[in-house]
Amino acid sequence: MPDGQGGSNIIKMLVDAGLGYLWFIFLAIWGGTVSYINRVRKTKTPFSLVELVGEWAISGFAGLITAYLCAEMGMSFYMTAALTGISGHMGGRAIFIMEKWFQHRIYWKPENGQAPFSTAKDDEEYPNKKD
Repeated sequence: MPDGQGGSNIIKMLVDAGLGYLWFIFLAIWGGTVSYINRVRKTKTPFSLVELVGEWAISGFAGLITAYLCAEMGMSFYMTAALTGISGHMGGRAIFIMEKWFQHRIYWKPENGQAPFSTAKDDEEYPNKKD
């Protein structure tokens, strides 16, 4: 499909119609489904439709946020699709990682005064940073 033929035409039609983000949400939910099925098989827990729907909600949200970030960074459609599916598979872990990344980018310090991912170098570069 890299030559622009086949299934990519359907995706292009979705994007042109303004429904491209639905494709990304679908990929994220698909990734979440795979994650859930793997977890059920690994832990031998019984299947639960309620848990699966919860996984879909978390995965869809993580995937949509990832798609927005990729669009903002100017990534290609295919890279965005891949990262969206991966973050959907990661689910809550992807949201947690994005949260920590944003906290670090704005140099947010939690109540204990320690910045996430902070290093001695950060403290040297921003010695007078106000909380």
